[in-house]
Amino acid sequence: MKQQILFIASLMIFSGFFTACSTMSNLAEEDNVKVSRDEPSKDCEFLDKLEGRSLTRTAKQEDALKDLRQEAANKGANYLVVKEYSGVGTAVTGLAYKCP
Repeated sequence: MKQQILFIASLMIFSGFFTACSTMSNLAEEDNVKVSRDEPSKDCEFLDKLEGRSLTRTAKQEDALKDLRQEAANKGANYLVVKEYSGVGTAVTGLAYKCP
C-alpha cells in the first residue's frame, strides 16, 4: 500500500513538471512585437484591444508596457499601437495587429 502511494505521488509530481514545461514553451516572445504610436499599414489585421498592467509596489510605465507587449504576443500580434497610459503609469492600453 505504501509503495502504491509513493508511486502515485511520484507520477503526479513528474506529470506536473512536464505540464509546466510545455505550457511555458507555448508563450510567444514579447521581443517580436514592434511598439509604436503610429497606425500600422493597411495590410495589417486588427486582433484585439489590450491592456497591460504593473501591479508591483514600485510600478513603472516600462513594466506595464512589457505586460502589454506580452499580451499582444500571446494573441499572435507583431505590431502594437500604444493608445493611452493611466494617470499613474501602472496601466497602458493598446491595439494589437498581425502584420505581414
